[in-house]
Amino acid sequence: MTGAGSASLAFALEQSFLGDLRDEDSDGNTDYYKFGRNPQLDELDLDRQLERLVEDGVVESVDSIAGKVDGAVGVTAVVSKDTFGEVLDWVFNDGGTAFTDGLAQTGRIFAGVDYIGGTCERELEGVTPVDFEIAYDDENNTVTYSVSFLYADESNDSTIDPTSITGPTDGNDVPFHGFSLDIDGTTVSKLSTTTLSISNISRYQWGASEIAEEAVMARPESTLDATAIFSGPSRLELAYGGSGSSSPQASMSSVTGTVTLSVGGSDVATFSLPKLKPATYSWSDLIGEADLTDPTTFHVNGGVSVSTP
Repeated sequence: MTGAGSASLAFALEQSFLGDLRDEDSDGNTDYYKFGRNPQLDELDLDRQLERLVEDGVVESVDSIAGKVDGAVGVTAVVSKDTFGEVLDWVFNDGGTAFTDGLAQTGRIFAGVDYIGGTCERELEGVTPVDFEIAYDDENNTVTYSVSFLYADESNDSTIDPTSITGPTDGNDVPFHGFSLDIDGTTVSKLSTTTLSISNISRYQWGASEIAEEAVMARPESTLDATAIFSGPSRLELAYGGSGSSSPQASMSSVTGTVTLSVGGSDVATFSLPKLKPATYSWSDLIGEADLTDPTTFHVNGGVSVSTP
């Protein structure tokens, strides 16, 4: 990076793995999108999977041979009503609403920089999501999301390719007060932090090539972490086994949950969590000036679904 405003970051969805890019409005132009405001490139790593080769009678290795192309990229940004739907289309392979078996949705990421003396853009291809996270913190002004991806191939260019990019607009960034968490039909009050995490979303299939041959679904696993100022034993009872329980039970009941993101009174996305069970329940800051909180980690089962306007 050679100064503010010198970098660019955009994405487009692929019609098929390493195939043509989407043109949803059929105007003859690829649909490019920005991830959102305050974008961060958490990682962009190319690993050539080198293996050292040795020979008898020689002290040091004599060469290295390249293996699979192993790319990793991660992005964090503020949730924007303008572009978050396309991110969901990428993560949730059933039309942005849920997970289904079969092929994963893939895309391309365009990461470029104007450096002193020229321009360099890396075009990452066959990009498939692995981990996805929505994060709320009452000490931050905005709700953010993060996605970790694998990518199958890349190329570089001396110009920035995407020229017409749909990006966030004023008034459509989700503020912290646009986040709501409901557990067992009740909105959690005095919410401090919440993270909805989904891991192990997709993986590659390999053949006799250094480039992956397809991206398929893995086995997504969802977790909800929530911390709120203690206002009663409702989550403690759930950790015991169910509403009204006064001690740990041999079996536990599931409850429903909902995470809703909104801006200006209009919903941006609603995540339905059909089966929540507390895996761990804690008390924090019982003694002292700080408020008592009860951090709780829930397993989310039954299939996360998403609805957007």
